[in-house]
Amino acid sequence: METGRTVVLLNLQNLYESLYDALNQYYVCLGGQKYVDLGLGTHRVKCRVHKDFRLIVIEEKEVVYKQFPIPLINRLEKHYLDIHTVLKEEQRAVVVELEKWVGQFVALNNQHTMAPQTYKYLPPDVFIGYHSDTCASVVLQMTEKQRGETDISDPQRRVLDEAKLILLNCATPDSVVRLDCTVLPRVESEHLARIYFEDQKHSSLADFIFSHTQQDEQCHSSFTEVTTFSRLLTASDVGPLEEVVNNVELLSLQQFDTEHSFLKKIRENTSGNKILIIQSDFDEASHSANLIASAKYSAINEINKSRQVEMGGKVFVYFITKLPRMEGGTSYVGFHGDPWRSVHIDDLRRSKDIVSDIKALRNLTISQLFEEKKDEPEEQQELEHEDQTSWGSVVDTTALVRSCVQSAVGMLRDQLEGGVRSTRRVEILLTLLTDNQQIRAEFLRTVKRRLHSLLSTHDDNTLKLSSNNWVIKEASNIDALQEGGTFRHTLWKRVQTVVIPFLAQLVSVIDRDRNLDILLDSNSGEAVKKLWLDIFGNDKLLEVPYTKLDRNSESKTILVQNYIGLDKNIGCIMPFSWRIRDYLDELWVHALQHEGHTQGQFEEFFRKTPLGRYISEADPEMQAEFFHRYLQDFISMTMNVTCQEDLQVTSFILLLSTFIKLWKEVTSLPWVHAAYHEFKNRLQNLSRMISMEPQLAQVLRGNTHAREGDELVLDVYAAVACVEYLEPQTLDTDGQRLVWLRQVKRLQVPIELVCSEENLRHYKDRINRDSISMTWNLNGKVDTVTLTWPVYKLTLFINCYFLFVALFGFQPCPVCMSDPHDPLSLPCDHIYCLACIRQWLVPGQMFCPLCMQAVPDDFALRPSEDIRVLINQSARFRKQCNAFFIDLVSTVCFKDNSPPCRAIILHLLSFLMVEVHSVSSSDSDQVLLDYSFIHDFKYINIFQMPSINILEESDKNELYSLYINCLEVGVHMNEDGSQIDQYLVCGEDYKTIRDAVAKAMMEGKIEGLDNACEGCKCPPQKKAVYLLLALFREVTSLYRSANDSFHPKPVQCQALLAFIQASKVLVSPEVRAFAQALVANRLGPLEVRPGASGAQCVVVELSIHLAAVLLCGNQGVLLTLMFVPDMLAVAHKLFFCSYTVCPNNHPCTIGECGQPMERSRCLDCGLEIGGDNHIAVPGFQAVQIQGDRTQTGHILGEPRRRDNLDMQDTKNMSPVPFNLLRLVTHMAMLLGASSHPQVIGAIIKPPVPDPGAFLWAHLLKDMEQVTRSLGKGSDDTVNTVHLVISSLLGPHQPGQWPVPYDNLLSTKEARNGWETTVSNDIITPQLKHLDRRLKEVNAFVRADLRVSSNPVMRLVFGDPRLFLASLPRESLIHSSSVWSCRERVSLLSLTHIVEQHNGRDTLPMLWRFLQREAELRLVKFLPDILALQRDLVKRFQNVTDLTCHTIADFLHTSLTAWYEKRVKIFLTTWNQLRVSLATNGEIKIPGEFCREDLDLTSDFLVLLPRRQGPGLCSTALVSYLIALHNELVYCVDKHTGEETSYSVSPADLSDLHVIRYEPERDLLPLVLSNCQYSVERGQEALHEYDLPKIQQQILARFLQGKPLITLNGIPTLVNRHDRNYENILKDVKGKVQQEPLPILTLSALAGELQSYSEVCEALSTVEVALGFLAMTGGEPQLQLERYLEEVLQMGDQTGPHILKVSPLPPRCSLKHCVALWQLLTSLKSENMLRLKRDPFVGVSEEYRNPLGDEDRRLLTTFFTKSSADSFLLEMHEFLLLVLKSPRAPDTYSLKDTLVSYMERKDLDVPHDVDELFPGEISLAQYIEAWKFTVAFKQERSQR
Repeated sequence: METGRTVVLLNLQNLYESLYDALNQYYVCLGGQKYVDLGLGTHRVKCRVHKDFRLIVIEEKEVVYKQFPIPLINRLEKHYLDIHTVLKEEQRAVVVELEKWVGQFVALNNQHTMAPQTYKYLPPDVFIGYHSDTCASVVLQMTEKQRGETDISDPQRRVLDEAKLILLNCATPDSVVRLDCTVLPRVESEHLARIYFEDQKHSSLADFIFSHTQQDEQCHSSFTEVTTFSRLLTASDVGPLEEVVNNVELLSLQQFDTEHSFLKKIRENTSGNKILIIQSDFDEASHSANLIASAKYSAINEINKSRQVEMGGKVFVYFITKLPRMEGGTSYVGFHGDPWRSVHIDDLRRSKDIVSDIKALRNLTISQLFEEKKDEPEEQQELEHEDQTSWGSVVDTTALVRSCVQSAVGMLRDQLEGGVRSTRRVEILLTLLTDNQQIRAEFLRTVKRRLHSLLSTHDDNTLKLSSNNWVIKEASNIDALQEGGTFRHTLWKRVQTVVIPFLAQLVSVIDRDRNLDILLDSNSGEAVKKLWLDIFGNDKLLEVPYTKLDRNSESKTILVQNYIGLDKNIGCIMPFSWRIRDYLDELWVHALQHEGHTQGQFEEFFRKTPLGRYISEADPEMQAEFFHRYLQDFISMTMNVTCQEDLQVTSFILLLSTFIKLWKEVTSLPWVHAAYHEFKNRLQNLSRMISMEPQLAQVLRGNTHAREGDELVLDVYAAVACVEYLEPQTLDTDGQRLVWLRQVKRLQVPIELVCSEENLRHYKDRINRDSISMTWNLNGKVDTVTLTWPVYKLTLFINCYFLFVALFGFQPCPVCMSDPHDPLSLPCDHIYCLACIRQWLVPGQMFCPLCMQAVPDDFALRPSEDIRVLINQSARFRKQCNAFFIDLVSTVCFKDNSPPCRAIILHLLSFLMVEVHSVSSSDSDQVLLDYSFIHDFKYINIFQMPSINILEESDKNELYSLYINCLEVGVHMNEDGSQIDQYLVCGEDYKTIRDAVAKAMMEGKIEGLDNACEGCKCPPQKKAVYLLLALFREVTSLYRSANDSFHPKPVQCQALLAFIQASKVLVSPEVRAFAQALVANRLGPLEVRPGASGAQCVVVELSIHLAAVLLCGNQGVLLTLMFVPDMLAVAHKLFFCSYTVCPNNHPCTIGECGQPMERSRCLDCGLEIGGDNHIAVPGFQAVQIQGDRTQTGHILGEPRRRDNLDMQDTKNMSPVPFNLLRLVTHMAMLLGASSHPQVIGAIIKPPVPDPGAFLWAHLLKDMEQVTRSLGKGSDDTVNTVHLVISSLLGPHQPGQWPVPYDNLLSTKEARNGWETTVSNDIITPQLKHLDRRLKEVNAFVRADLRVSSNPVMRLVFGDPRLFLASLPRESLIHSSSVWSCRERVSLLSLTHIVEQHNGRDTLPMLWRFLQREAELRLVKFLPDILALQRDLVKRFQNVTDLTCHTIADFLHTSLTAWYEKRVKIFLTTWNQLRVSLATNGEIKIPGEFCREDLDLTSDFLVLLPRRQGPGLCSTALVSYLIALHNELVYCVDKHTGEETSYSVSPADLSDLHVIRYEPERDLLPLVLSNCQYSVERGQEALHEYDLPKIQQQILARFLQGKPLITLNGIPTLVNRHDRNYENILKDVKGKVQQEPLPILTLSALAGELQSYSEVCEALSTVEVALGFLAMTGGEPQLQLERYLEEVLQMGDQTGPHILKVSPLPPRCSLKHCVALWQLLTSLKSENMLRLKRDPFVGVSEEYRNPLGDEDRRLLTTFFTKSSADSFLLEMHEFLLLVLKSPRAPDTYSLKDTLVSYMERKDLDVPHDVDELFPGEISLAQYIEAWKFTVAFKQERSQR
């Protein structure tokens, strides 16, 4: 300033503020000199200013605009210097051309690129260090370089080409790959790519340095600025560099604290030839740009200074700058020109795994990377040797597959969440995926070939251009490039992303049942391992399903199916035994059904297959080993074994081996299947006995006698042992006897199965020698059964039975021949009734009437109470004997609905007549005569029976009619109708009015009608009803005739109409209008027409009766019928399964009490569900599905479906009231259809074209069902309905008040309340004494003159011999009783009888069984449906693309016979239960799945059991059937007071386990055998049901001994789901105790991992570790580095910066994994913000509201006073895990939400957060609050 020199200031911003006076030219003149004050801090000094002094401040434009104070800018004369101003015109033209070329190089052409254009690349993205002056600077540099060269023909072109190469040297490799998608010519693109990848040596720093140092440059130093996206070099990287060049020195700017130390180090490395590498990170937010620029300047000055002193050698300086890959580029400035040379090396290190020349990958698909190189001639190999795109040299596929192992295994989830298998899988795979042994090398080759096949299928399913241009797609994906860092690493990750799901799919197949263990098993020989590899290599035998990839495929899980329980520590020992089993089953079906082979030829068929040939070619010893290995696996897969050492396994193998030896003396695999199919039931039964008596296994193992001989008796000896265990020790107390009795009942079913006739056929002669006799004493029943039962033994038993009853029972009274009443014993010990003997013992007759022994005159005639008790006991004993006798006859003689021999039948018939006071045909009569083989009268001719002297002659016709009625098959509704006036049920008043109407019609005089009505004493309402009925009967009915002359005459009609208008009885206009319609027959759908069937006439009569009652009555309950209620809103019911959901709302079920008692995993997402001691785990909750799931309106659908089981739900009402209520409602609707058809049509859903015809069809079906449920004839049924309708007029006391309904029935509760009221208060009372009332009604009807004059009626109800003279006078069968209609025995009529006997309380088990019987009969199909589901799950698990769309399509591609049978069962069962499933099932099914029946054209997905979608139908059906079964089992337990300890999984379910019976074959004979018929002297034949006995026999035959079926094990296709880190973190915390990271460690880690790609790589590694820890757990103190290297064996694929995550102690251990994940995810999001990306793409916009100024101030205040680092991590975790699936309204406070979240995790909330964090910030501002906090934190760290 004093000397007048010009001063240039650069990067001295701290000095500028002290120059304000100088800049203001605020001078002080003194002595002709100018002085100015300069302020240096607090010190001020005056400085002289020379007149020639000039001050120049140089600064970048952006710095001036953004950082300079406005006053400072105003005091400066401003000039903008642009390099273009120094260019010449021709140079500017070159710059324009170069900038145009840059634009073409950068911009992508949408017509050529395969990737969706999501990002528009800019020059700084492509040319690293590019800025606005780059092109001009490069052109100027090249022009200066060419100065002096005179032999250039086109200097401008030369400058342009050289400038392009300089820019190309700084281009990224992905941009060079993208050239194919630009508008640049193809030739130029290829030329530039060749120069970039081959000439300029961008593959690695070592290659570049080696090429650079070999160039002959005449200078003592060379300076190169290198930019990179990869990690900076470490000391371990110097070694590989020195293998290429010598004297390498690696420096880092971060290691120097001062410029002096840096320059000192530079001076030390300038002597001789030297490679000096200086590296630094570039941080956009810090002053690293200035630091780097200063370091470069200092280094050049120091080196040049040093080289002037020492001229020997040459120094190569490489200044490496690591840049972040940001959208739009960083602020880094390159292309500085001489002496610096700029170059971009994307990846500094050489890659061993992937080719450095990326262009070699451009035209290859990923599948081609795994393509095996075929053997070719040597000439061809030599030609290909020069081709650098050889597939085998592009990627090291072995390293690739090994690098994918951990992630692939992490995708797998075993059915049982043990987790230990996961780490073992990693160890096995990494051991096998090498080529150092023949077995392992073959395994590796097969894995690659399988992956190639799957990848090829993937390529075929995608666009060809897309699969071939995957490299270009990755090069165009800015997100992938930023995450991968370098382009090479991005491509590697892309290949891994594609390979990992397919490798996981492959491993999920080959490691089922621990199959991989065999290859490393020392006990498995080479032949076994070779078989393993052969099966693995056979694509036809072992199919690996292709799974379609999507964006999240790698984050989804794949279920590993296991057929041998992993929790039992058992694995397969035969290679792929599960597949061999399926393969043999397929061959079995094919050979036996399609090829027509016999069972013996099946083995030869198997030998022709590749598998069969391989086994047959082995030596006999090896064949035997294969056989025994497969046998053990087959048993383990088929039977429910517990562990490897379990003796049960040994017993099963021993049993099955015995079976096979008997069949074939060879050890061939097919015979395992043949034996199992033959003896499956016996195996299951043996398994059941062993599960009940575990000690049986040891006993059978030591029983050598059981294994000798030719018969198969192991299960028989098990039964013998069970009986021996029942030998009672002491039965002194009731408790001991009860325990013993329960043991007997438990074993009853399996032992009876052993003794069944089916099994008897297999025992042959040996069982005859070793006959087993079992004695049961159950509930007073003595039952001795031997395994062989010839006719003579049966006869002997029956004779002994009668003798036993005669000897040990009391004799009847000798006088009245009945059991003595008030018994009295004479001195001779004969017992008489007190009344009988009192009449006999009179003076002069004092002796016993039987033995004539004298009786003392003073003998006291007093009854004996002791004898009375004994007689009662004898009667009960005789009744039990009778019941046992009938039980024996039904079980032994009529088993399976097949008749015994003629001798047995004749012998049984001889016992039918017993000469006692009452003659009983007993039960055997009904049993004998009910069976169809009796109906041809082959064995019985009751008309030629010997003379029976027991009965009076007048009573014999009752006996004969009893036989005839037993032969009746059934009575149905008479189609011809009845002409009987069944309105007579209304009584004498109706008859009077009817007769008066008839007389008026005949005489034409109406006056008598009023008199008749007035003479009736009934209420006016009834008079009106009776008059309407009489009008219909006597007038309207005449229109039924086809002859018009019989119709009412007009005169008659006019008279009647006049009477109606003036009638005092018909008072209301509505009633009179109806009466007029009756006279004119204008009744709409009820109009009487000629030719109508009898059934239609009956319906019309009933409807008219109801119409009259509704019009004339005023009862409140009748008003509702006028509004036509919803009639089938089937109430929702819950069975013994509670419907719950996991935290992700996937449906789950809990058995038994509905409260959780154990923990498990959700099948869909793997979350923990269940609980302990009725306390659920968090998030597992019951779903309230008791809401109204019903529809309003008429929803019955077509009448033809009314017989389906799903339409027979009676809403917990008895069938008779329910059917009557339905009939009455339908009649009300039909009445409404006559006047308001549109309204009624709107009620019917779905709509029908003709509501009247529709309702007619339903009414006919109603009458059919009412008849069936009542079990009576058509006349009695019609009379019953009339009685119910008549009762509607009477007063009814409601069962509760107020009544539970309104007149509109607007709610489901009101509808149910109305139905219950009508059923309980109106209909049920009419049924209480129905038989008596029907008897009275029939007698009244028969007394009617019109009826008594009818010949048919006289025949039916009178004595036909009085008017049919041709009948024999002495015949006992020609009587009215023979022609009368008896009740037919049916389950519906039995249900009605149980209801009449209050069976719900007295016979609860029988009542429940009959209520559920219509659906319970379908439970027998459960094993077949489960077998179908298991096979479908096995076939379609993990398969995403289905080729079949309908069920028919599936059957065309499958084993038709096997599938057709089970698919038909499934469809039939579903169609019969679909309505019940929609309304009653514990799993809620969407309504659209239940609207229509399923058939072969239905969607195939309904068969696949899933937890959602159409597959929910299959799952719900099985769940419903299991609930039905368990409901009855629980009912049995409640009835017997016992608890069923025997349970079975659906996976092990067989026919023996389920409730199974045939109604016609099994149930009806049982009911008939307990229907007691008897004829007493002078009385009619009577019959009654022994209901307690029926209940007991149903219990013993069908229900007792049945196990509970668990819900665990239902076959389910588990959907592949995303791994939710919220759940993974919970699992990790549950298995490995977690601790937070120390604050210093957090800071160190954040400083260590600056790069976004490094953070992503570290996070990816930690997530792999978390996935395994969530499954397997680990030692909390184990270092993470050791866990990754030793347990997961990831050391060879994880960088040291990842393994040693923290350079400071304490190092990260497993207990820090969750905290480390929190930190890394937060760092990733922070880096994404720096890279101008949105880290929360999936979060809703409702959480992105901006912050206000006050909110920013509050947050600033909080974070100024508190660091709250842990709180920030929790804040980010909540944002990442929770807000992506929002569960809280956005109006909640952010503070309250976070505090609650931390408390749920059992974390302590920091005190300063609780006190200082602003509560005003809402959840809607969450994202902006986090962003502001991160920005504030970064700003504070840079101060």
